[in-house]
Amino acid sequence: MLLCRTENLGGHAWQCSNCNHTKVAYNSCKSRSCPQCGWVGVEEWAKKTATKLRPRDHFHIIFSIPHELNQLWIRDTKLMIKLFFLAVRQTLLSFSQKHLPGEPGAIMTLHTWSRTLNLHPHIHCLFTAGSEDKKGNWHDSGDFLFPIRAVSRYFRVKMLYLVREYAEELGTKTEVQEIIDPLFSKNWNVFITQKYPHGNGVIKYLSNYVRGGPIKNSRIVAYDGITVTFRYRDHRDNQTKLMTLPVEEFLRRFAMHIVPKRQRVIRALGLYAMKGKGIVELNELLNNSIPNALFFSQQEICPVCSTLLKLHKNLTKKQLQKYKPPPLPFAA
Repeated sequence: MLLCRTENLGGHAWQCSNCNHTKVAYNSCKSRSCPQCGWVGVEEWAKKTATKLRPRDHFHIIFSIPHELNQLWIRDTKLMIKLFFLAVRQTLLSFSQKHLPGEPGAIMTLHTWSRTLNLHPHIHCLFTAGSEDKKGNWHDSGDFLFPIRAVSRYFRVKMLYLVREYAEELGTKTEVQEIIDPLFSKNWNVFITQKYPHGNGVIKYLSNYVRGGPIKNSRIVAYDGITVTFRYRDHRDNQTKLMTLPVEEFLRRFAMHIVPKRQRVIRALGLYAMKGKGIVELNELLNNSIPNALFFSQQEICPVCSTLLKLHKNLTKKQLQKYKPPPLPFAA
């Protein structure tokens, strides 16, 4: 990501056969966590997923884990992501079987950062406001989905039991037990909103949580080589504020949210996970490496003589030198 769109990654060149005008574009890093190019795969994902959504209202459910588990998250992020999704999945399936007469659909998205870039793992779920039976009939859930306190208790127990089961991979059994024992009696945050109207808004909402990593370039206000200043919105008073951090601390916070390789951050359940009809097959667009094809724009036209420019792909840093235009003249 530090080399993104620099000559060190190579690039592509366009050349006019008529007037010899040239244009150079450096390669992107194609990381899904990159603020500059992480959004590319998501845009493609959103377009394809929108066609597979049911034209129904959805509920928005948010599952959060307490900060005491952050130390285990840092030790083995990949395992904790697996356990987190598994606990959420089992919770949703259990309550669906009790309260809904058919198969619901859900899209689950992992989100690990707070507005100040601290570690705050939580999963956003867009859940259909109803279910479909085996005959294809739709059963609307009404304005009530699941009892929130019961969901919170069930999720708490599922997550802690899973952590206990994998304790040896997260540390010693004694050490893990000391962390999780107090959490059995602590209230966990599970939130269910009112109905989210229709399907198009669902995808637009989800895309805000998977594009470009934990911070966008537009939020960074200043960098002086020693500190980084960025904007954030304080949820306590809903005011936009500035935070200044030493470079090392800013990078430490950012690095905590880089998703491990081949780790899925979007998962589907029920109607949205059905083979051939769901959205599971679209997860490859959110892999760490975004397909090159998504980065190529339309054909380029010469700004000098309006001739179609010829594209030279995948050039090295050295090969790009002959296509770089000379510096513009300026007055002393």
